[in-house]
Amino acid sequence: MSAPSRDEARAALARFAAGGTLVSLAPHPTGLINHSWLAALESSGTRKRYLLQQINRHVFRRPAEVLENMQRITSHLEARLAREGVGDATRHVVPLVPTREGALGHVDERGETWRLLPWVEGTRCVERAATEAEARETARAFGLFARRLSDLPAPPLHLTIPAFHDTAARVRALERVVAEDSAGRAAACHSETCALLDRRALATELVATAGGGALRVRPVHNDAKITNVLFDVASGAALAVVDLDTTMPGLVAHDFGDLVRSAVSDSEEDERELSRVGVRLGFFGALAEGYLAGIGGAIEPTERDGLVTGALVIVYEQAVRFLTDHVDGDRYYRIARAGHNLDRARAQLALLVSLERARPELERIVGAAAGRSGSPR
Repeated sequence: MSAPSRDEARAALARFAAGGTLVSLAPHPTGLINHSWLAALESSGTRKRYLLQQINRHVFRRPAEVLENMQRITSHLEARLAREGVGDATRHVVPLVPTREGALGHVDERGETWRLLPWVEGTRCVERAATEAEARETARAFGLFARRLSDLPAPPLHLTIPAFHDTAARVRALERVVAEDSAGRAAACHSETCALLDRRALATELVATAGGGALRVRPVHNDAKITNVLFDVASGAALAVVDLDTTMPGLVAHDFGDLVRSAVSDSEEDERELSRVGVRLGFFGALAEGYLAGIGGAIEPTERDGLVTGALVIVYEQAVRFLTDHVDGDRYYRIARAGHNLDRARAQLALLVSLERARPELERIVGAAAGRSGSPR
């Protein structure tokens, strides 16, 4: 997918009902999937900023369904906030700006889909949780997000990426690319492959934990990490969960697992010094406390019992995905150096081993946090 030109972005922006004179339009490094531009428009002396995005249709094959999901989610959240008496919903929900014709998005002459979102002023994004308090606030935001969507009316949201967390299918893909070995890399990562395939039981453990499929399928974010939360600059409070493209039916254990994977270790995702990779129990406790406080009584006992399993499964799944891409010749993830995806897989595997060793303590921490939050036990 080639990057759109500034002229294409400007033409797309003109199709939206934002109003005002264009002051500036520049690429914005938001995320790794969609192409984004930050636009500033001025009207009657007032300047407003917007985020213009071209949806990556190679990742999201049905962009219209992504937009439909966003419209349903943000409208529901606005109604929930009104019922809860939360003031200034514009700082807690980021809705779509319609086109001049009233559509959710604009499809250009090349068939690319664009959307426009208001920029929430006075907020900041964070790359990594620097403190336990920041981790707790991040998790609280995602727990609250799940709680507020727990009564989203039927029908279910569209599956914007089918089988997104089908861990067993990810394992089968690893086995396939290792057998094909098209890039000639399988032999050099044999030990990592064996370590992951030996843990294949993790692929179905969430279902087993719930007693044969009793986990509730509900709207969840599916990319729960601190970079997808807007924090208030003045107070430090988490205001809004953003980047809703993957919000679709799923498991709360997957969201909690993403939180753990992205925040529990004081290391980078591609850390080469594996001795630095490991579980910080204080950060894990903060994530558990925050998530359970946010979701409150909307979580079911079987869901709560699956949170630690979710952490192991998500870390395992991501290790499998990184190793699969490495063996397959780096076709999916962007890399900055040779062996980058192998480094990522090794770091995830090291984190998984740390989680496995700490599992009894992690279960105890979740149980204690559940008691303090009043969530079902």
